[in-house]
Parts: sequence; C-alpha cells; structure tokens
Amino acid sequence: MKKSIVLSALFFLISVSVAFADSTVGETIVNVTGGQTVTNMGTGKDSEANLGVVKMENSNVDGYIVNITGGQKITNMATGNESEANLGVVKMENSSNVKGTIFNATAGQSLTNVAAGTNSEANMGTVKMK
Repeated sequence: MKKSIVLSALFFLISVSVAFADSTVGETIVNVTGGQTVTNMGTGKDSEANLGVVKMENSNVDGYIVNITGGQKITNMATGNESEANLGVVKMENSSNVKGTIFNATAGQSLTNVAAGTNSEANMGTVKMK
C-alpha cells in the first residue's frame, strides 16, 4: 500500500517539460526525459530547440529542481539564423535567485548536440542562468 502511494505521488511530480514565465518554485520540480531514440530539432529564423527542459523566465527557486535527461540515441539540433540548442537544460533567465539546489544530469550512449547557423550556441548538459 505504501509503495503505491509513494509511486503515485512521484508520478504527479514528474513532468517532461516545465516552463514558468514570471517564475517561483518554493518546493520541488522533478523533470525526467528519456527514451531509446529521442530527436529534438528547430530549424528556422529564430530557432531554439531545448530537449529535457525546465525553463523559467524571471526566476526564483527556494527549493529543488531535479532535471534528468537520458536515452540511448539523443539528438538535439538547431540550425538557422539565431540558433540555440541546449540538451539537458535548466534555463533560468532574468533575476535567477536560487537559495536551494539545482541537480541536472544528462547521460546516454550516443548524444549529439548541434547548433549550426548565424548566431549559433549549443550547450549539452546545460544549466544556463542570466
């Protein structure tokens, strides 16, 4: 009985992609992305690709962010004019106050991260804060 309750609670905390615009967390975000063959691509003028993703805009945390990305063959790509790629990713933009813990792990057998284009940027494991 206890095992099923714990698994159910854990299921509701796990998400494949998380994004908060004006942001604040307070407790815990668990984001797990995985699969055997995972492809993420963004071609075009203002390209951005990401993959595992926990993306916050004006930031804050005061808690924990756990972001895990894994798989056998993972490809992340962003070709185009203003490209950006990332792969594991926890990306927090403006004021980024943390006072907590960000755990980000990226693993796999064959990982490819490419950003070819005018203003390219790639990253791979990625925790990017501004």
